[in-house]
Amino acid sequence: MALTRFQVSFLSACLAFPILLLMKLIGGVDNAAAVFAVGIVSLLVVFLVPRLYFGDGPPKHDPFYNVWSIFLFASLVDITVALENDGYIEKYMHFYLLQGEPYLKTPFGTMINYWDGVIHFALVLFVLSRKSYDEEYRLACLFWCGSIINSVAVLVPGGAIGKFGPKWSILLNVPYVVIPLYILFKVLSSHSASRRNVLTFIGTRVKKGPVEMLFILFFVTCIVINAFRAAVTLGCKAEMAENYLKDFEPFLAEDTSFPKMQMLVYLFYFLPYYVYAIYRLLYPAPSNGLMKDLAVFHAGAAAQAQFVYLTTAQHSRTAANYRIPSTPAAQYCFWIINIALLVIPQLFAYRCITGPTRTEKITDEPVKEVTDEPVKEDNSSSHSQYNLRNRKR
Repeated sequence: MALTRFQVSFLSACLAFPILLLMKLIGGVDNAAAVFAVGIVSLLVVFLVPRLYFGDGPPKHDPFYNVWSIFLFASLVDITVALENDGYIEKYMHFYLLQGEPYLKTPFGTMINYWDGVIHFALVLFVLSRKSYDEEYRLACLFWCGSIINSVAVLVPGGAIGKFGPKWSILLNVPYVVIPLYILFKVLSSHSASRRNVLTFIGTRVKKGPVEMLFILFFVTCIVINAFRAAVTLGCKAEMAENYLKDFEPFLAEDTSFPKMQMLVYLFYFLPYYVYAIYRLLYPAPSNGLMKDLAVFHAGAAAQAQFVYLTTAQHSRTAANYRIPSTPAAQYCFWIINIALLVIPQLFAYRCITGPTRTEKITDEPVKEVTDEPVKEDNSSSHSQYNLRNRKR
């Protein structure tokens, strides 16, 4: 009985585990270069098995098929590392944590591994289960790209400049940087978001509803908060910054450098997105599919960032002097800010996906009042699919 592509990807991800077990049994745990070499061999095995099993190449509906097994393998390894760090299983990956990526032993690395082992694993399985390149496939790819790109943008620099220092195995993260960026580029350059988009307008005179105004207020607040927290992590000497670090969020000064890297990602990457979102809420484009794509991408990045940040700040292995103070003011401030940064991006992405479309016809006549009636979709085609290779306008 022939195996499906879904089954082959999953089995190839599991095949690398005997290689890691063999490495543990035969020794070499004190050699960083040997650990790196085993990691390379494992990635090659996981990548080549689906390719060799199906000689006809990737399916038309999923041009990225051959790389998904690599991310399944990474998720399985990461959940194993996370469970070992918290004492749920015995020293299966201990050799890798010693000479591979020791920063994964930290609470921050542990929580990143939990997220990758559960959420990224589920997203990749969902993508592999799709039989066509439809809207659900596209949205899952964008959410996954946002999540994993934020993860490596914090983990790799933080691991390199933190107290552990880089080892050879940090280079094993290169595929997890390059491939998601490539997938993101291909997805964004293909047919853009569907027509059902709350931010798709024609014309300039559009009444702003209370929901749009609340989102604008949220993004403005995010700009202020993230700029301030980045300044705090960079050692701002202002009295307000020092008091905030001491009395409200000492976790920003945690010695692994991961919180600092996350705040810098917020400053240099999230903040420009907030500015663009505000601009498009105030001045919608005739076809704002890019806003929907970016909203879903940002929702994935924000979900990963805030889950790891929140759980690490409360983790039992986080040093007591870096945990959030027990005072009511500190607790309310910490939870309100960080829960908002987690939840509201998801609501904004959901609003962009499912909200009503408001349009008005551009003519030389006076502009008429905008209505909330949704635009009827053209269902004349039997298959509503997207094609990455033939970009539709």
